[in-house]
Amino acid sequence: MPNTFLTPQIIANEALLVLQSNLTMANLVHRDYSEEFVHVGDTITVRKPAKFVAKNFTGHTSNQNVVEGSVEVKMDRFRDITIPITSKELTLDIKNFSEQIVTPAMQAIAQAIDIDLLAVGIQNAAGKAAISATPLLSDIAGVGKALDKAKAPRENRRLVMPPEILYKYNTIDNFSKQCYKGDSQALKEAEIGKVYTCETYMSQNCPENQSAEAGTVKSYKVTGKKDESQFTISEGTAATGTIKEGDQLIVKGYLYTVTEDLTLASGAGTLKVDQNIPAYVTAEPAYVVNKPHALGFHRNGIALVTRNLELPMGANKAYIASADGLGVRVVVDYDSETKTDTISFDIIYGIKELNKDLLVDFS
Repeated sequence: MPNTFLTPQIIANEALLVLQSNLTMANLVHRDYSEEFVHVGDTITVRKPAKFVAKNFTGHTSNQNVVEGSVEVKMDRFRDITIPITSKELTLDIKNFSEQIVTPAMQAIAQAIDIDLLAVGIQNAAGKAAISATPLLSDIAGVGKALDKAKAPRENRRLVMPPEILYKYNTIDNFSKQCYKGDSQALKEAEIGKVYTCETYMSQNCPENQSAEAGTVKSYKVTGKKDESQFTISEGTAATGTIKEGDQLIVKGYLYTVTEDLTLASGAGTLKVDQNIPAYVTAEPAYVVNKPHALGFHRNGIALVTRNLELPMGANKAYIASADGLGVRVVVDYDSETKTDTISFDIIYGIKELNKDLLVDFS
């Protein structure tokens, strides 16, 4: 029996399932979505959760209007993976095609979404909680304290930690006792348990310097051109300080990893990074990541806003699969310049901090 060619619809549906199963942060934050179509760079207005005041009852009620705040979110995070394929690959059954192409592509997109959410949350966090040189459970209690002081509801509090921070606390016997839930049901493999009011998770996507020894520059400003993979540094606090390969920085909610060592000259230099810059930046303060960072937050502190991309004119070779606010577009195309067939997976979304007081940088 001959094989049947895979269609964009079959591939898109499989891609959506894989993406859903690989997301961590996206399932923990406030979500806003609809089935409307948007273009890259569109700005949309989303609603913020309503707030009320519990008033004393003194014999009669006092009505409160439902006032839902709003915030503008730019749909500027356009993630794409385009790869060449052969007609032979398109005759694979969906299981083999998913293993070879769909799963690696969706894992990369899921990782990008989680990294973006963590970067925006940590860069904009108003709350701070410190990690002791010798780990103490009271450190984690500090995250809960910061959220308590911000009057965050105790439901839907989360703490997402990178491996290096998690395993510092895993060595403490009382930590495992705090995490014990009495059953074997976990929402995801990433879930650890509830610790000091926070549902606790591990994520390998948290910002943490990858260098053996972090650089000495603690703060600086960056200027960069769209689509380049380097920044021009100015106002480095250490005039001749170092930035090491593997150090990380957050600029406008995007996480970058340094790819070459740099020694500043009079506080300036050219910093090469691992990904292209999505938009022009000028003298923007960089959030320097010279140690591992975790993020404590309430669900309403940060939002992931998703919409669908429009189908291209050749819609017979494209399909959008959407469910639960996620929309994955798959386009099969032919490149006449290189005379190769390609398949692209893409998704568009925006991220916005809704309440900085409900975000805690734990580092």
